Order: sequence, then C-alpha cells, then structure tokens
Amino acid sequence: MGEHSTTISLSLIEFLTDLGHGLRYHTDTEYPMNEKAFGGQAIDIAWFNESGSKFPLFIFEIESTSNNSIANNPTKIFGKESIVFEKPLFFFHIIIDGAENSEKYSDLMGLFGKYNYDIFRINNSEVERLLLKIISQHRRIHNEVNLKYFIRLIYSSDLIKSQIEFETFLTNAEKLIHENQFFHLGQVYADIASREQSFQVQYVKFLHRVLIEKNGTYLSYEDYSASISSEFINLGILYSNLNKELTAFDFTDMLREAQKTETFDKIEYLPGLNQDYDIFIHDHVPFYLALTFFLFEGNLNAQRYIIEIVIKIIRKLGVADDYIFEHHISWGLLMSASHEGFSKEYDELKELTNLRGGILNTIMYCPTFINDHHTLPNSSTIIVPDKNKYIVELKQGFGHLSDDSNINKIAVMSLSVDWIDEIDYHVNLGVELTNFVTKKVLSTRQNEINTA
Repeated sequence: MGEHSTTISLSLIEFLTDLGHGLRYHTDTEYPMNEKAFGGQAIDIAWFNESGSKFPLFIFEIESTSNNSIANNPTKIFGKESIVFEKPLFFFHIIIDGAENSEKYSDLMGLFGKYNYDIFRINNSEVERLLLKIISQHRRIHNEVNLKYFIRLIYSSDLIKSQIEFETFLTNAEKLIHENQFFHLGQVYADIASREQSFQVQYVKFLHRVLIEKNGTYLSYEDYSASISSEFINLGILYSNLNKELTAFDFTDMLREAQKTETFDKIEYLPGLNQDYDIFIHDHVPFYLALTFFLFEGNLNAQRYIIEIVIKIIRKLGVADDYIFEHHISWGLLMSASHEGFSKEYDELKELTNLRGGILNTIMYCPTFINDHHTLPNSSTIIVPDKNKYIVELKQGFGHLSDDSNINKIAVMSLSVDWIDEIDYHVNLGVELTNFVTKKVLSTRQNEINTA
C-alpha cells in the first residue's frame, strides 16, 4: 500500500472503514499480508468476518491514478496460491483520477475479472456503482443491510454525497435487499428524513414507488401508534405532494381500504387495557387523524371520511379527570372549522360537548396537552360557541402565530422512532401541528370571506 495523502483518498478510506463497522465487519487499514516480512505487502482496507480472522472477506485498494503500476495491487492478491493467501469474496479496485479510455482497464478485467474483481473510477461518476456493488456483495452472506446507517454515513461525507443521485441509488438498492426487509424501509427512510430535511423528498418518492410497484401503501413501523396510523399518514403525504400526478387514484377509497388492515373504526375506549393502547387513545389518535385530515387539504371527500371517524371515536369517549374527551373535541373543532363544508360536523361536536357541560377554555383552543391532563390555574369551563364566534376568538387568541411549520415535515417526523415519544409534549410536534392547523383554519376562512 502506498502512502495516501490526498483529501479524496483519505476521505474514501475513512468512509469505507466506517461503512465496514456499520455493516458489522471487523475492519483494518494497511493490513499486512505477511506479518513476518518487514516492509512487506499491505492492503489499503480489509473487511473481515470477525476479529482474529486472517484473510479478509472484502478488499479495497485505492489508486490515485491509472499509472503503469496499477496491476500491482490485484496481482499481490490473485498471484498467490490460496494456501498462502486465500482469495477474498470480492476485490474493489478504486481509481480516483483514472484515464478516460485506458486499455489498462480491459487488460485488468481480462486478467482478474474471473476472481470477483471490479474497477471503480471516482472521476467517472462510479461512486454510486461502488456502493451498490458493496450492498450486493454484502447480501451474499447477510440477509439484512443496515440502510439507515449506510445512508446517514453518505450524508456525513460531502465527497460521497455529492456523487450520489439518491432516487436512482435508492431504487437500485431496494432491489438488492431481502424482500422481508423491504416493508421496513418506511421506518428507515422516515428516521433519516426526520433529521435530514433534504431527504424528505426521497421519502415521498419511495411511497410513490410502493404505490405504483407494490399496488399499495402498507409498510411496517416499529412504534405501536405509528404502525396503526402510518397508512393514513402515508396516503396523506402522497396526496399532499403528488395529487396532480395521481389523479387516477381515489384516495377516499384508499383510506377505506386501509381501514381493513389497521382500523380506526373499531377503536374502543378501554382505559387500563395496556399502556401503549392508553397512550394511543389519549394522545396519538387525535393528533394522527388531524394530521391526516390537513394533509388532504383540497380533497373534501377524504377529509369528510376522516372527520366522520373522529366523531365516531369521540362518541365512545367518556368524560374523565384527564380530559381525554376534551382533547379529542379540541382537534375535532379545528378540523370542522377549517371549511364551510363541515358546518354540520362542527355543530355535532358543539352539541356533544355542550350536552356534557362544556369544555375548559384552555383546552378548546389548544389541543396540545399543555395542561398535561390537569386543570391549569386560569382554566374555566365554557360552552362551545357557534362556528363564526369560535373562529373570531381563535383569531384573537392565536392570530399572532407564525406560519413557518411544514405539514409534510411534521408527518414524516411523526412516523420516526427518533421523534414519536415527543408527540405528547407541547414543545414539539403537537405544538407544530397545532400552530400549522390554527393558521390554516384562519387563512382558509379569511379567503372564504374575501371571495364571498
């Protein structure tokens, strides 16, 4: 191994070493092929099955240029008898600044191609091909690929990231992974997109691929609440971003179909059943349904279907000390006040609330659990007013809110295990959604008044 000193070669060595660790290999750099020979041959980067293994599974050699000594590295591996040095599962020969059409490449492939060997030229935009080849070779011995680590590592390297066209790379990588891992990619991509905002567009494109190629949107998510809500959220994300491209799809029918797998219709209020279910009913159901409702802005049929589910659930809730009914009502009022077409639903929610004695003012206009399910000192019980008065009071109390929240960002983050636990708290997604929804309600109703 020659001494590497260029920024590109050092970055590649660091990236490939870290990638090996992330894929659970033991890695070594400048690995001596013969420990007893002073100044002997060494391998740039070696990946082993485990520490203590003598012969690497994968070998990476990095050349600065395609000079006359380019054949030395593969020759030192494949020129030895296996009893001396066992052949690797794959040899990755990486050239940073290779000549465009050198005969050396075809000569090398002619000599060593039969030994699981390939050449990757960085200056010929072959970083993506290199990474896909690593995945395919890894899959020869492992069922799963840690794509979350893989993609986050790409994002951490400006050199590697600049060489990747992500939609193409992900589409090809998805074809290489085990079919059992495919349906967990929604979780993987949501986790990445929750921290890398530029990756959110890739989450949307992935949902589109699943819809077109798999004829559905069902994916597997780790969290109890997200697993039940994800199909609704993902349909909402698709509609919010691609409704003009997906005019052939009836999203209301797709929401109904989604109810056959994970259903909101059959939710019952069973306090104490288990902690996950309690949290789901108390806090997450109204959040996820409101989120889905506003993702479908512009599709009144889909929104009406969702708010009908909201009202069915509310009718099953009893009045309790922890204000579960009231928080569901608060979200429902925001939804039904968002469009004049939902006046009937607003009146139904108003009647349900007032027949039970009203609602705390601190909850009616703020469904984000700032009272932590306890009565705030400045709370007072009020009846739900008519919709026009509700909107006037909403504007007086919250018209100052900034309108910088992004509902698609909130939606993707709500499915991520990195953020799911913070939905319950006013410092995070609940407040972001409330601010977004409140501003949306006020701006929509103002537009209706202006065009009346």
